[in-house]
Amino acid sequence: MNKILCFTCALILGASTITPAFAGFKEHYDLGQQYLSNYQYSGAITEFKSALRINYLDNSARIGLINSYLARGTYYANTDKNYQKAADDYRAALFYLIYYPNANQVKNSSQAIVQVTSNLNQCLNTLNFDTSAAHRYAIAKQLRAEGNFAAAAYEFNQTLSDKNLIKDSFQQTGDIMKLLGNDPKAAEYYRKAVAVAPTDIPLRLSYAKMLDKLGSEDAAVEEYNYILSKTTDNKDVLYSLERIYKRKLQEAPNDAAVTANLGAIMQKQGNFDEALRYYSKAEYLDPSNTNTRINVGTLYQQKGDYKTAITAYDSVLILNPDNAQANLYKAQSLAALGDKKGALALYKKVNTIEPDNTIAQAEMLDMVRETMTPAQFVEYVKKNSQNPADVLYTYALDLHKQNKLDDSITIYNEVIKLTPSNPEVYVNLAIAQGQKKDYDKALNTLNLANTKFPNNAQISDAIKSISSQSVDEKLEVAANYYNNKDYQNAINEYLKIQPPTKDTMLGVASAYQNLDDTDKAIEYYKKALSFAPTDSDIAYYIAALYAEKEDWVSAKAFAQKSIALNKTNKDAQELLKTVNSQNNSIALNKAIELFDAEKYDESLSIINSILASDSKYAYALYYRGMIYDTKKKYNEAIADYKKAASIDPEITIINYLIGVDYDMLEQYKNAVSYYKSFVANYTEDDDYKKYAQTRIGELKSYDK
Repeated sequence: MNKILCFTCALILGASTITPAFAGFKEHYDLGQQYLSNYQYSGAITEFKSALRINYLDNSARIGLINSYLARGTYYANTDKNYQKAADDYRAALFYLIYYPNANQVKNSSQAIVQVTSNLNQCLNTLNFDTSAAHRYAIAKQLRAEGNFAAAAYEFNQTLSDKNLIKDSFQQTGDIMKLLGNDPKAAEYYRKAVAVAPTDIPLRLSYAKMLDKLGSEDAAVEEYNYILSKTTDNKDVLYSLERIYKRKLQEAPNDAAVTANLGAIMQKQGNFDEALRYYSKAEYLDPSNTNTRINVGTLYQQKGDYKTAITAYDSVLILNPDNAQANLYKAQSLAALGDKKGALALYKKVNTIEPDNTIAQAEMLDMVRETMTPAQFVEYVKKNSQNPADVLYTYALDLHKQNKLDDSITIYNEVIKLTPSNPEVYVNLAIAQGQKKDYDKALNTLNLANTKFPNNAQISDAIKSISSQSVDEKLEVAANYYNNKDYQNAINEYLKIQPPTKDTMLGVASAYQNLDDTDKAIEYYKKALSFAPTDSDIAYYIAALYAEKEDWVSAKAFAQKSIALNKTNKDAQELLKTVNSQNNSIALNKAIELFDAEKYDESLSIINSILASDSKYAYALYYRGMIYDTKKKYNEAIADYKKAASIDPEITIINYLIGVDYDMLEQYKNAVSYYKSFVANYTEDDDYKKYAQTRIGELKSYDK
């Protein structure tokens, strides 16, 4: 990076503008100069800032502060290589060069502004600074939070290319000017912000207070009045207005308008007696001012003294029968007294005088509505209102809020006939229909709306919501049938729900299961599984039903599927054991049939398959041993017999068979041992036992 040039003396001080009237100013200013000359830049900045806070207009203090920022910024850049701190100081210097002073002072500093801006840009380039408006705004907020107000204000003013940030940036700059004591500049930036966001009440209040502080009373009053028109008797505003008008009254004690305005302020504050005193004085000063009499009427109306209020309004109407305000307020007072006929006549008169008077129209319609049926009111509105759709829509919403669903539905439909282009009406109509549990109509309404407004998120959300409510309702009906053991009606209700879901299919399956219709139960459990293919429990239910049907092959397939989906499903694990046992029993019976038919190889193949799935199946081992015997594979037979005996000692014939096989192998000692074990445990007195006893005697010499 190129060395940044030093601008300590870039600004030449003009004639001293130090004013002794500002206590403490000179001490801070002199200290600032002393610190600056001794290269104590941070101390100089602190002192010059303090001097400016005492006298924000002093140009010499401003220039001293700028020079201090420039000197420190150059030190940070050239010596410390701390370009972030250097950038912040250049920002602060530019704030005091461009935004803080008046236009002439800015013009006189044009060359310095160009050079300091160049220095700042060099720092930012070195830092790879993101110059987007959004990022600069975030940096400005950070700088303000750190108390670096001048640098923050500079950055706020670099975000104006983004229209979404203009108001906030101007307002933030105004706040900073206020903090730094430069009230005229604060007012200027608040005014700019208000021009961008005229409906921002807190902003306008800040602007009004600043105008008030600067003595711009008329402009402040204009702002305060706007705020009052948009808020409910803001106490802060009312206090400010009271102070301004009392000061005005001191200057012009016989000003009727000022006196009347003070009365209005007191009335808004709820100080009715004081308000009446000011109104009386204003009327004395200007007897022809009807506005004062109207204000007196509104005061009594506010207090609930409607008869006295009417007297005040009548005093105006004698002079001006077509005064819209007097007629309107009198109508309100008559309505409060129960004279609806008289009030209605005056509301109509106001509408004749001021056809756009929305207050009169609304209050008249409210009054008429109370005396008519919904159908009568609809016809009345169609004939008498300039905006019947808006009036009826408001009416429908009111009925809806009161849970008068039938009436609200009727009125919503009338509104749709008048203005079919408002999607919100369709949504509210559908909501009312849904509240009546007429979900089919509600969905028809929304589907019609969806064809008219295909990209409307509100309609899409309503369709989802109503559909969900409809399903919940049908599920509840089905569940009630189910819980009351009316399974066929439960099935009928579950099947009405479209589109089908896992839960509805489970409901149907369970109901069929309770009706002992196993095939149908399996069919619908399978449909449920198609909606939730990873649900281990559903696969288990199917396996269990197949097991009930003794369809062991299918039962095994679904039990295995259940375990594959959830290895910890204990029910499925136990079922699979049972199923495997049944399958093996069936297979063994087949193998025995083949054995009896002397189809030994086929029988052996089946038994081997059985033992592959259950190596501890004693009877399979027993029969394989017998097959080995037929093939004269005595050692293999003996091994299977021994294993079978260890698993199931109740198969006592095995010891006999082992003895015979050892006998055939001429291993007589072993043969005698197993013959004896057989005889000792075998309870039947048959040929097997007799043969074993005979062989024991014949092989006696080996029994040692």
